[in-house]
Amino acid sequence: MAEKDKGFSFRSLFFRDAQTPAGATAAPIQETPVYTPPPQGTFMTSPSAGPMGGIPEQSLVEDFVQRLQNLINQNNQPGFDFLEFTESLFEEKQNPGPEVYKTVFRIAQKIDKTLTPSKLLQSAMYYKDLVQKTAEGEIAKGESKKQGLEVEKNTERTNLDASLKEMSVKIQQLTRQIQELQNQELSMNNQLMAIDQKYASQFIDIERKINAIRNAKEQVLVSIVDIEAGIKTNL
Repeated sequence: MAEKDKGFSFRSLFFRDAQTPAGATAAPIQETPVYTPPPQGTFMTSPSAGPMGGIPEQSLVEDFVQRLQNLINQNNQPGFDFLEFTESLFEEKQNPGPEVYKTVFRIAQKIDKTLTPSKLLQSAMYYKDLVQKTAEGEIAKGESKKQGLEVEKNTERTNLDASLKEMSVKIQQLTRQIQELQNQELSMNNQLMAIDQKYASQFIDIERKINAIRNAKEQVLVSIVDIEAGIKTNL
């Protein structure tokens, strides 16, 4: 059995559909797109989602599974190892049983005479560690991004809360000023009414005196006129 291409689709090995019915033709394996690792320190993001995370969770899972599969393919160890063994298993049968495992292993030993179950398990451990470290690294970046967003959110909330408190203080100050002005307005209205009362008695007193002077003047003038007439008549 010739050594398999290092770029085989890892997804096709472990994510099979249900047993293919007899006579049906299995779907062809798609070529795996070239995987480009994210820049150092950048959280691995998925294809653009809507504002409320429009991509279903399963789509996100499948996207990251594909990324991890590509990563494994890029780090395929030389020679016939766990990946080639696994691909050979599924080439023989979709749901390989013990006999398939033994048959594939015997064929694999003809390709690599040093191959042993222990070496296959060591190779599997290598890929498990690769997936584990990569996933943990991405999770750590995600947690770091979450913490950064949390700090940003708290800062924004703190600033806005401070602005709201400052505005509340100003509103209270303006409310007190308005109340003071309203009190002043009421006081001035009362003073305005008191002015009329204050001068009303004085006006009455003055008017009485004016009337009295007029009456006195008439009486005196009448007396003078009477005497004047007597002088004219008697002298």
